[in-house]
Amino acid sequence: MKVLLEKISIRALPYLRLFVIVFLLINLIGIINFPFYKEKMENGVLYLLVFLGLIGFISGTLLIRILKIKFSPSKGSFKPHVLKVIFWGSNIFSFVLILATHAMNGGIIILMGAARFKTISYTNIFIYLGIVTTLLFFSSELLANKKVKWWHIIFIAIQSVSVLSLGYRSPLIILAGGCALIFVIVRNDFQNNYKNVFTFRNLLVVLGVLVLMSSISSYRVSRQYDVRKFFKNVDLDYMDDHSYLMPFMPTLAVFRYDQEVVKTLVEKTEGNHYYGYLAIANFLTVLPGEQLGVRNIIGEIVEARKLPDGKPWSITPTLQGALFVDGGYFGVFFGFFVLGVFIEYLKKLMKAKKDPFSIALYVLVTINALMLIHTGYFDVVFFILLFVILFLKIVVMRIKYTIPN
Repeated sequence: MKVLLEKISIRALPYLRLFVIVFLLINLIGIINFPFYKEKMENGVLYLLVFLGLIGFISGTLLIRILKIKFSPSKGSFKPHVLKVIFWGSNIFSFVLILATHAMNGGIIILMGAARFKTISYTNIFIYLGIVTTLLFFSSELLANKKVKWWHIIFIAIQSVSVLSLGYRSPLIILAGGCALIFVIVRNDFQNNYKNVFTFRNLLVVLGVLVLMSSISSYRVSRQYDVRKFFKNVDLDYMDDHSYLMPFMPTLAVFRYDQEVVKTLVEKTEGNHYYGYLAIANFLTVLPGEQLGVRNIIGEIVEARKLPDGKPWSITPTLQGALFVDGGYFGVFFGFFVLGVFIEYLKKLMKAKKDPFSIALYVLVTINALMLIHTGYFDVVFFILLFVILFLKIVVMRIKYTIPN
């Protein structure tokens, strides 16, 4: 990729600022006793956990930022035609699998309420595989000094709708958010005037995404419950009087509930921590026997209602909540510190390597890290995707392909 070395620059995200802003917004909106919440909440310990997480992440980031790290050159040569075959093959198969999943469930899953929990596991794996290959292919296109074309946008839009049809928002966030970050990171000869992160246009996009996510949440809830009764921690009379807040009601309710969960976790586990068991719980679910995942364990701790199969309801604990369960106040600081170290290291790796794999790796981790602010620990699929990226790097760069005479 000669053009990559001569004309392309990698402009890493101002991720420290971005993470701090998102982290503070999500948490403070839930912690502060705004008038649109029904009840006031004692929030001293919640502020402390946010402070510890913030200091941990900043210190981990700054530590790696001041260290000099040398990376050895990548072995092999990049073969764009091989990646292109993998990209089209995996996405066509993924799309067919999505259609088959809808057919086996008797309809479009997002329109069927709890049917999303019945999605076949290997369908989800191939969906994420398609997303990873899209991130790799999109990176390679920009690294080859190509501009974003209409067919790129149309393809990503179709892929976004298809993954959203299964009822989960995370794949959509990783796909759309990942492509957006790649567009910003890779600076070539085209469209660079659109690649500034902190602009009013991007603020409007973020607000639009929040409205979309809230609308999806409201729709999913409305399939089984009365929306006005479901979001119990929001003062709906206040919302009616301030209608401009109504599109954000599900998001506000979730952020508040996150902090209610964290407060309960502190009360239930202080002095009785899990010492890392929660962190490995998702991995244990792949073993034979009945094992609870992280969110089900959180549901058990906060005494959430039971699912039809008897398992506790899946509850998102926030990252500081999950870390507190495992290691208390020090666990919160140390967990955020490690996350800051990891992301800053990947940033240096990406700037040194300047290849699709390091870019996709960085983007995948940074997007998921922002999601962790709400969801808690990385799930097993995340680690599978990291392995997939490393495996595809071997397939594309290290293996020699010859056509016999």
